[in-house]
Amino acid sequence: MTDIVKLNVGGTMFQTSKSTLTKFDGFFKTLLETGIPVTKDNSSAIFIDRSPKHFEKILDFLRDGDVALPESLEDVSEIQKEAQFYLLDGLVKLCIWKPKVRKSSFFIDSDEEVARFIAESKKKAVLVVFYKLTSNSLYISELVVETVMRCGDKIDVCFKSFNESQFDHFFFHDKIKNKISKGNNILNISGIAEDFIRNIDKS
Repeated sequence: MTDIVKLNVGGTMFQTSKSTLTKFDGFFKTLLETGIPVTKDNSSAIFIDRSPKHFEKILDFLRDGDVALPESLEDVSEIQKEAQFYLLDGLVKLCIWKPKVRKSSFFIDSDEEVARFIAESKKKAVLVVFYKLTSNSLYISELVVETVMRCGDKIDVCFKSFNESQFDHFFFHDKIKNKISKGNNILNISGIAEDFIRNIDKS
């Protein structure tokens, strides 16, 4: 299968497809599509002189355009350095945003805490986002992170773990109109939040 590419990253072997490696502009796309000379080991795997510690995260991002980052900010910083080496701007942004999201929002564990958070909020709207934990890693989509960064000064945001039996992925409470918006399409979050911001800016 000619699409399979073998990589030797710091002595650890990885295999993936050429289409995965060339999906985004960056190190691998340049390496595989420009014909520049590459270093190979005895097994003909492309040798990359980097630590293999976080390379699975690099591959996950290349596959999906998103990735679940670990809780440890030290690990996130290390992943950011690898993303910078591989010239993956989207992953670099995720690594930069995650600590800011942690500082500007709240992670809560129960429905009671959600109710208390909404009741105690001093802002005019509250956004509750239900996140997923996979392999002890926190997954929050890039779209949600962008929304928090843009609207966090006018909207209180909290995160609660996602229960597989529940339907909704987010809950938005407009306290001015006493209106609740919710749904399972995470793409709607940005539009709802920005419409709210535009309306209060006009008033």
